[in-house]
Amino acid sequence: MSQKMNKPVLIIALLICGALDAQSRAIDDLDNNSIEDERPRPRNPAPDGFRKVSMPPPEIMQKLGTPVEIVCEIGGSPAPTIQWVAGHESLPEMDSFEMNTLIESSPSEIVNVRSVHVIDHILSEPKVFTCVGRSGSKIVYGSTTVYPPTESKELIHFGNKALARPRKPIITFNHVTHIDFIGTNVVLPCKAYARPHAELFWMGKEGLITEQSNRFKILDSGELLISNLKWEDMGTYKCVARNSVGKAVAETFVYPLLRD
Repeated sequence: MSQKMNKPVLIIALLICGALDAQSRAIDDLDNNSIEDERPRPRNPAPDGFRKVSMPPPEIMQKLGTPVEIVCEIGGSPAPTIQWVAGHESLPEMDSFEMNTLIESSPSEIVNVRSVHVIDHILSEPKVFTCVGRSGSKIVYGSTTVYPPTESKELIHFGNKALARPRKPIITFNHVTHIDFIGTNVVLPCKAYARPHAELFWMGKEGLITEQSNRFKILDSGELLISNLKWEDMGTYKCVARNSVGKAVAETFVYPLLRD
């Protein structure tokens, strides 16, 4: 594919990314029940600068023996950071919220970030969890109230014992799409929740990526570093988290841009 066709190809790629964004992201084993709750749930519209905002549902009902997965996806430039807050926060507190940046980002990159907050114990009462995202000076947030099961305390105790058992990994942080200029260094994050601890490895177009791969390196933190991004690097990269119970896979589509 010629680099002279970069603009038409970019349009096609962005349409592909939009189609990927439009796909339904189901949360396994959750009941999204509509429950009346008069308590305020902070939720603001997407400010300019965010290209995608997909917040979790307003309410989630826990199931016995099943961890809750609250999913939040935000796209923007520079790469958004996402952090979870438990409990109620007012709008001014949200606006001054300090973000913990996981990786150093490039100012030119356009990234869709997906984060999953896992609750691996049965709550004793309803609790609010807020996804807070920031891209540059812009901030966006949305909250979910998680309700405990309606069963008796004895069954809830049983549910917590079941949750303590080994479980297969859940990918809790990754980039869904990552767009940046040719020649830049790209870092693709991947984090997982698992019991026991999960091993992380990456798959590219040529198969398993090893430490000896040219321009590709898996960092100690589990991120994949692509040095000096090239046009031929365009494609899907898979992070695989695996333990003795099972595995989980998260995909990142990388699109290199030609500088003017």
